[in-house]
Amino acid sequence: MSFDTQRNKLRRAAMASASALALLTATAAHGADVTGQVKTKNTATALEGAVIKIEELNRRASTGSDGTFRFNNIPAGEYTVIVSYIGAEPMMKKITVTEEGGKLEFTVAGDEKDIEEIFVMGQRGSLNSSISKQRASDNVANFLSADAAGNFPDQNVTEAVRRIVGLSVENDQGEGRYVIIRGLDPNLSSSSVGGVRLPSPEGGDRKVALDVIPSELLETIEVTKSLTPEMDGDAIGGNVDIKTLSGFDRDGLFVKAKAEGSYNRQQDEINPKFGLTVANAFNERFAIAGSVSFYDRKFGTDNIEVDGDWLNEDDEDQEIDALYPEELEFRDYVVERRRIGAALNLDFRPNDNHDLYVRGLYSNFRDSEVRTRTEMKLSDGEFDLDASDIGAGYVYMGGIEADRDMKDRVETQKILSVVAGGESRFNELTATYSVAYSRAEEAEPDRVDSDFQGEDFNAGIVFSDRMMPSSTFKSQADLDGFQDLSAYELDTIEYTDNISTDKQLAMKLDLAYDTYWGDNPVQLKWGAKARLRDKMLDANFTAYEDLGDYSLADFATRIDYPLDYAVGNVGPDNVALRQFFAANRDNFEVNAIDSALGDEAIEYDATENIYASYVQGRIDVGSLRIVGGLRYEYTDFKTNSNFVFAGEEVVTDPLTGAPVLDEDGDPETDDVLTVSPVGRERDYDYFLPSLNLRLEPAESIVTRLAYFRSVVRPNISKIVPTGVIEYEEEVDDGEVERTTEGEIGNPGLVPMWAHNLDASIEWYPNNDAVVSVGVFYKDIRNFIVDRTLEEVTINGIFFDEVVRPYNGDKGTIKGVELNYQQALTFLPGPLDGLIVGLNYTYVDSEAEIFDGEETRVIPMPKTSKNIANVVLGYEKGPISLRAAMTYRDEYLDELNAGGFGDRYVLDHTQWDFSASYAITDSIKVYGEVSNANDAPFQAVYRNDDGDFLMQHEQYDWTANMGVKVKF
Repeated sequence: MSFDTQRNKLRRAAMASASALALLTATAAHGADVTGQVKTKNTATALEGAVIKIEELNRRASTGSDGTFRFNNIPAGEYTVIVSYIGAEPMMKKITVTEEGGKLEFTVAGDEKDIEEIFVMGQRGSLNSSISKQRASDNVANFLSADAAGNFPDQNVTEAVRRIVGLSVENDQGEGRYVIIRGLDPNLSSSSVGGVRLPSPEGGDRKVALDVIPSELLETIEVTKSLTPEMDGDAIGGNVDIKTLSGFDRDGLFVKAKAEGSYNRQQDEINPKFGLTVANAFNERFAIAGSVSFYDRKFGTDNIEVDGDWLNEDDEDQEIDALYPEELEFRDYVVERRRIGAALNLDFRPNDNHDLYVRGLYSNFRDSEVRTRTEMKLSDGEFDLDASDIGAGYVYMGGIEADRDMKDRVETQKILSVVAGGESRFNELTATYSVAYSRAEEAEPDRVDSDFQGEDFNAGIVFSDRMMPSSTFKSQADLDGFQDLSAYELDTIEYTDNISTDKQLAMKLDLAYDTYWGDNPVQLKWGAKARLRDKMLDANFTAYEDLGDYSLADFATRIDYPLDYAVGNVGPDNVALRQFFAANRDNFEVNAIDSALGDEAIEYDATENIYASYVQGRIDVGSLRIVGGLRYEYTDFKTNSNFVFAGEEVVTDPLTGAPVLDEDGDPETDDVLTVSPVGRERDYDYFLPSLNLRLEPAESIVTRLAYFRSVVRPNISKIVPTGVIEYEEEVDDGEVERTTEGEIGNPGLVPMWAHNLDASIEWYPNNDAVVSVGVFYKDIRNFIVDRTLEEVTINGIFFDEVVRPYNGDKGTIKGVELNYQQALTFLPGPLDGLIVGLNYTYVDSEAEIFDGEETRVIPMPKTSKNIANVVLGYEKGPISLRAAMTYRDEYLDELNAGGFGDRYVLDHTQWDFSASYAITDSIKVYGEVSNANDAPFQAVYRNDDGDFLMQHEQYDWTANMGVKVKF
């Protein structure tokens, strides 16, 4: 795009913004301000999400986190004000508004303290708050709230949000890490803290692992499913916004503390967890709130994986009438994850018309992992068909190779977000403004990978169960030979010291003008925002060889691996290997090609600047609220990276072109390495319209209809032109033949964008429950998928096989969301303490993709067809119980994985249980069990012959016990 074109587009956007600003500041009759607060009667707890309505003017507002509300531009007169909050009877007050305005205070709940405690505390308090916020929302959104004591029922953000309708999680090592909204790839959704987008610490990705943020720091989680023009337009699935505690959210001094011990049965250790939150509103002008959290969890994972295809022939081209794994891996993980989190919020109100704040959030996630792996390279062997029984599902092989290796690494992820801003009110005009700085970092310092190689083993494979293949041996001598540690020679050691950073500076200004169109309240809004982002990956990788005459017997230690007896419960000792590496590193030989492939080939730096402006209008016509407008986003993207071309070339005679042979008659070869810097620049823009309709046809019914257009930019790792291109030359019948494989980025990728439609109806029976039905449709263009192509030419290079991301043509997603939540207070005691939460989401997705040979119709990657959550709770007196089930259907993870079939992650069902007992009003003891059913993680190859195992992991259950104190 030329500079003139850019300038013209920016000029048009500026002119549109200036026109909107002029409209906002147009003169109109000035009315007064009506303000107030809604809180509980006895404990003075602020209630967020209460709906306030001025009956005569049809003006509606909802309370913020501190329970306050404000109406601007109210003409002088007498009015009826009605307050509604889930779980409480509606309240009504008369108010006389003068030129100086008016101020109201509402207290809700019963006269008895125990009734009020039930109303705002525990599971019921969290339920009432969440439903109230959903009902008050202008767009399609769901909420999860802490109770009045600031308690969330789950350990972190990711574990908590999977209870919300339409949400599930993507697991890592048995823990929920990434939020999936309506079954969509987490990269198609966004995350923010207090409205500020979170950068991603992971190199190349946009998705953020929200398990790094402990639940002790949270006040509310809002999941937005339909966007308005004032919101960033980079979410197709939706946005998860995390709100932390403000000092004004509590009346006076508030302190809560938590101490917990966590036990994982697999590692048989107790791990500590602590949390402390302090909030204080010193007066009406200044408040402070802060939280700190520490959690150190040790656990383990047992794993079986298949690397490569499933084959029916051996290294000598013998065939069997069955399929067996090309390589079978047995992995044992010992993991320690430490989470440290802190939040600090300062609020200052110099007068009634100005609110200023500073919000800070910091998280430090340290993932220490020691993985030992045994690889049986079965395809390198020769069938022993006389000893095998193919019909019974096993085959013996002679002369196979095997590796035993160790990965010893510590990975840290840090996120820092600081935002300063405020709100200023000038009669009918309200200005909100903020400046935010965010930084995310992922570091992998001082990682050591060691590999021991052995050959000429006799072993077998049992393939009768394609979902759990296992080893077998003809004799004890064969097993002893495979487990002989001296048979595995130390082959390579790899050292890694990588760091990726993602820094973002965001500046935002919004102006809102409240007026009337006839008798209809109107708000006109304009805003502008700049997001300036720098993301980089700095790699430091070295591969060492010629390490000396050492074997696994010199570095062995005991491990606990129960899934296959071939391992022998022995593996490399990470401590001994680190000491050996540190003492002898300078004496090792560096493999330049392998080092470049892990270093220059993955490095990049990228700059992405997004400039946005919008106009938005809101009007209330009777019980109908309309919010709509247009957002414009312009993106300027630059990147620098490397192409690494590495291979083994046959030396040829410069005159004849014939291969040069060595003294043994074999072709001579030379290692070749080429590193070429490459840079790209591009820009593009999008206009993003949206419209949200909210109608209350009856007091207990809310209907919604929404349309919005959104855009998701490609992952950095997909669009940067990095490339790993490896080739090998061999001589066949006197001719030099080259085999080239690679994995490269695609700078030609364009952003994904979508038309999004939502419609829902919500029923709030008896003002203490919600029953809702919603439908949604998404028409996604240019979706991105990794493809494995064979025998293709890209940028003038012929590849025998290459993995590269491509834009698909079009994908569609349509679905239904069903949700029911209620405290069953109408039942006779003691059953009136029951609380029920049920939700179900059905997603039907379809996309077309050309795989190099034909156009295939596939489900959208990462999209599960069925998602369900069941929560059954009970609260009566000091006792609180909860059982929760989450279900996620299978989903397509990768196309043509390894050339054998598509990779699918299979369905997952998990049960969690919790119980607590309140010793006093201030002290509570509790216990929790997560993954009580020991649900495994499973991924498979899927082709016309069915499912074949790719990955199986199991984690066992984890139990937590602790005490909570508040005052």
